[in-house]
Amino acid sequence: MADKDKKKSVDPITFARQVEAEGRKVTWTSPSETVQATIMVVIMSIIVALFLFFTDQIIAVLIRLITGLGA
Repeated sequence: MADKDKKKSVDPITFARQVEAEGRKVTWTSPSETVQATIMVVIMSIIVALFLFFTDQIIAVLIRLITGLGA
């Protein structure tokens, strides 16, 4: 049972070659795709931030109306 728990050790040079081989298999995005994805993330982050801000403001106004505080 102890034999199953042991991991096969690999020397650093073999490991580096394996990492390089796996890196060549990766499909990398083009610079234009990366820029487009970054712009979409920024836009969506702004939209979500605005939605949460306005939702928070509406809830705060409703709570003030209900409780009568801040009037």
